Amino acid sequence: MEKVYRYKLILGIIIMLAGIISAAFLEVEASVSIILISMGLVIFVITAFRLFRRGDLPDRDERTKKLASYGITYSWLLTLVLITVLYWVEFFEVAELSAETVLGILLFFMIISANVFRWYFMQKGDVE
Repeated sequence: MEKVYRYKLILGIIIMLAGIISAAFLEVEASVSIILISMGLVIFVITAFRLFRRGDLPDRDERTKKLASYGITYSWLLTLVLITVLYWVEFFEVAELSAETVLGILLFFMIISANVFRWYFMQKGDVE
């Protein structure tokens, strides 16, 4: 196992333990503990997933960088369309959207769509 993966796994465990300890022994707001536990768990799971999925392949090469770039580009274009749709939803008063709601929708949409496009291009093999 490479040092980078080992350090990330240890970091995820440390952050999770900090969240558990803060929830059990410190008088802090519950959301702080939940955030720490969630962050540590996400770091740990993503690192473990990348470690087991990788096999003998390199983490990054020219092809994967190209496909990831195209995925992010398509995600941005689709996000601009979503921003337009959300504007019209607010303009015609179809739904009342707060800034927090709009930012949350955009954040999750961008993350999910970038990964979906990247996965699609990886399955396809190329972008052209």
